[in-house]
Amino acid sequence: MDRLESLRSEEEERSESATAGVLLDQLQEVEQRLLAFGEALGDTADTVTDLPFTEEAGLDHMPEPLYVRHDTEMLNQVTSWLLQDQHIGLVSPYGTGKTAFREIVLRDLSKHEGFVITHLDNPRETTPRKLYQTVLTAAYAAGYSIDQRNYSQVRDGIPWATAEAKDAVHEIVRRVREDDKTLLLVVDEIEVLEADLLSPLQVAGDAGVRLFLTGTPEGKRRVAEIRGTLDSRLRYYEGIDPFSPDDVAEYAARSLSYFRGEPYEGQAPDLFTRAAIEDIHERTEGNPREVRIECRELFTRAAFVWYRTGQDISRIQITPELRHRRFGMGR
Repeated sequence: MDRLESLRSEEEERSESATAGVLLDQLQEVEQRLLAFGEALGDTADTVTDLPFTEEAGLDHMPEPLYVRHDTEMLNQVTSWLLQDQHIGLVSPYGTGKTAFREIVLRDLSKHEGFVITHLDNPRETTPRKLYQTVLTAAYAAGYSIDQRNYSQVRDGIPWATAEAKDAVHEIVRRVREDDKTLLLVVDEIEVLEADLLSPLQVAGDAGVRLFLTGTPEGKRRVAEIRGTLDSRLRYYEGIDPFSPDDVAEYAARSLSYFRGEPYEGQAPDLFTRAAIEDIHERTEGNPREVRIECRELFTRAAFVWYRTGQDISRIQITPELRHRRFGMGR
């Protein structure tokens, strides 16, 4: 409560002085209230992006097990294909956890001695030569090299001519394979790949690079229509399971635990009632991205209730009715 009273005193002092601007004042007040709420819950956040339910795939602080560990069938199938040296396609609608799983693949397999792993950035803007460069750069970082005497012009280790860069991929993959390792190329958002990039992908795959492609069902259809021979080489897993109500509860509990710096040991999400969990599941149909957004919205509303009522933090609970509370700044 001391933190709450201090916050109110600071806001009263600001209100009596000249304002920096209506929106700027509002931004500062909302930020301070959210951070104070986080502190009352058990930890200090530097910015609102450190609060629960703000995790984003691809960021260092994202606790990615929140998003995909619930679908054990997908994890088992994809793992078996990796071990079997298959080309893999992971297909699922937006918001279901593909990007989070991509981050897990990149992080975990980069630590595995049997894999040399790389990721194609900005697939919309990648050229065939850049694709080959991505593969070669990853192999160089893992300690492999090409014989540059075999190529007419090389810049920073990459043959300048696209045809020679392709030949270099064949050479480098042979070296990786000789050590019984797999060179894995991860490509996200296959639905936006340029059509002329599908052929180099197939070339890389035929050279021995293993492909891990992710995207929407539209992406799978597009690959099949434009490059049927590439499509035929992929083993597809379609449809990451949505969250069940129990998965929603686990996500909320994990995010709160992560924020507090505590281990998750199966505890319930103490801020949420079971009715709120069921309501979130119904409204989002278990889509992980929508669940995160919904939890974040309700967390924000709870912060304002806490501020306006002055109640002890232990008495603040998120219920389905909280959605209908007015969201004013007053006390």
